[in-house]
Amino acid sequence: MKRFLSRNRRLLTILLALTGIGITLAYIYCYGSCSSLKGAILGIDLKYLGIFYMAAILLFALMRKSLPCLLLFAFGAGAESFLIGYQIRSGIYCPYCLAFAATIFLGLAVNFERARKTLVALVAAAGLLFFLLFFSGSAAPAYAAEPPLPAFGPGPVQVRIYTDYFCGPCRAEETEVMALLTELVEKNLIRVTFIDTPIHQETVLYADYFLAMVNAKREFSQAVAARAALFEAAGKKIREKEAMEAFLKKKELPFLLFDTASVFKIFGNYIKEDRINSTPTCVIVGPKGKRVLNGSNAVPQALRSLLK
Repeated sequence: MKRFLSRNRRLLTILLALTGIGITLAYIYCYGSCSSLKGAILGIDLKYLGIFYMAAILLFALMRKSLPCLLLFAFGAGAESFLIGYQIRSGIYCPYCLAFAATIFLGLAVNFERARKTLVALVAAAGLLFFLLFFSGSAAPAYAAEPPLPAFGPGPVQVRIYTDYFCGPCRAEETEVMALLTELVEKNLIRVTFIDTPIHQETVLYADYFLAMVNAKREFSQAVAARAALFEAAGKKIREKEAMEAFLKKKELPFLLFDTASVFKIFGNYIKEDRINSTPTCVIVGPKGKRVLNGSNAVPQALRSLLK
């Protein structure tokens, strides 16, 4: 094994650096689900630091500079020790973050040299201390304010749909999910509540206008049309109030703005109660208890099961 690592160290380091970059890009575009875990160092988002970090390792590996690769992996291992501890303390885990950490620890193992163990330990300690001093992060999505409630249907089963208009997996499943929800509401099988989850910063504005549209016309069909319009608006990268209102007027969707603080407070309570840390998520509460389904494949499957 030692001989294999020695012969293939450079190749393995290059592959691990590329894997780390791929994992970070997957996190940015949130393939499968979007995580609420956020972090920054000195105001710089960890996602972008992660790409820069792995790109530096890749460059040094291509230049056959083994010592800088070892030291970067050691520093990263110390940093990841802190970040894994942060996830344990918060009780919220991000698969992308854990996968990225795994590439760093594997990289350290591949590049480790016993003769430099003291140096490795010191650099790892420096990484841990640096993140302890300069890391800032959040684990649970939250509205700035402490949010009448967009719930539809008289059915006995409670369904809560957590989505974010800027979440790719949410957008991908929306047509299928809304078709299933429409059928379930029409058959009086469920009472569905839509909870806009602020995984992305712009979502608070979108949540305001979703509630404003439902406030103007309290019908399930209005909620369906409102969601479709807002997903389209997110695709057009509309981020300003004036542009949003012009877009909705063009769509001929009525909206009546109001103070959403009380609704946001209810949203926040549900987010905490259901321990929501990614989107899309569907929570089903019925005679068989409570189920929490995450991801763009699990949510439609769970809703289809309610039709049987």
